[in-house]
Amino acid sequence: MKRIVVIGSANMDTTNYLNSNTFPDRLTSESCNDIYETTRVLGGKGANQAVSAALQSQGTDVGVSFIGCVGKDESGLKIVQSLKEKGIDYSAVKVLNTETDGRVIFVNKNGENQMFGYGNCIKQLSPEVVFNKRTEPILRDADVVVIQMKMPDDTIEEVVDYCDEHMVTLMIDPTPVEKSGLLAKKGLIDKATYLTPNEEEAYALAKYEEGMSLEDIKAELKNASREEILAVIEGLVRRHPNVIATLGDKGIMYYNPDKGLVHRNPYPTECIDSTGAGDTFNGTFAAAISRGEDLETSIDYALMNCANKVKEKGAQNGMQTYAETQRDLEAYNKKHNPNGKDTSDDDGTPEI
Repeated sequence: MKRIVVIGSANMDTTNYLNSNTFPDRLTSESCNDIYETTRVLGGKGANQAVSAALQSQGTDVGVSFIGCVGKDESGLKIVQSLKEKGIDYSAVKVLNTETDGRVIFVNKNGENQMFGYGNCIKQLSPEVVFNKRTEPILRDADVVVIQMKMPDDTIEEVVDYCDEHMVTLMIDPTPVEKSGLLAKKGLIDKATYLTPNEEEAYALAKYEEGMSLEDIKAELKNASREEILAVIEGLVRRHPNVIATLGDKGIMYYNPDKGLVHRNPYPTECIDSTGAGDTFNGTFAAAISRGEDLETSIDYALMNCANKVKEKGAQNGMQTYAETQRDLEAYNKKHNPNGKDTSDDDGTPEI
């Protein structure tokens, strides 16, 4: 059996849905009055990606393991139970004598979100937690390892070096943006098989390579036009063909060895809540690569699953199984491309 190993965070999300299209100060009475619904659901980028990968591996020869830390509380128990129900190997989850990490999330009427994290568990995801006798057989069997960058820096570096030494496919989700500089400063970017930054993270990575500080990057990003941002990201993708930049409503930008730079539009959808969309993309892509799909097909699956996920509230709600995504892709292609012809225009952008 092939195996995906996801290493990262597992949270309990408190999500506040707003009546407006903006994000007022979350501490003011104005923001409280703007909230029309509050939910508490499972989340965390690591757990989200593991769930997405597991759903996309149902009925295949791919298994999923999760390495992370949770608290010794009700939220931690719920997370472990959810992993078990999804068929995810949770034997390497460490239970700490603390509260499980959480996030406070605000989602506006456009489905866009702002997140504020809290907790201590992810800070305890040390190299000793990731590399020990219990995790050794899990990592030894890994075909694909997926990580984010909220864990300690030394853990990130050891995972990257392990995958590089053992020739394991490595996917890095370089979030949060504050940690993206580690990849540039330590020369880790090109050690990843795939790097999947969002728009802000991709821009920051490019500017970190130029030697800019995070403070200056954020100031520049705030004043840059969308066209200027995409131009900077294009430069990053051209320099690093392993980068797949996820751009929200602008789709994705990546490099295809046969086609060169490709800018793919997303599949049409109605966005209710974008929370977990990037995690859905990463988990789905990892599962497709593990199944042996090529780059383009893997991206097709990831984009279609994202289009369905954002129709529902919550980080993990709306994620599809492999069979469901396969069904929707076949239906879409039958309707929009019945003859199987190439629907890309001259610059490689699909006519969706």
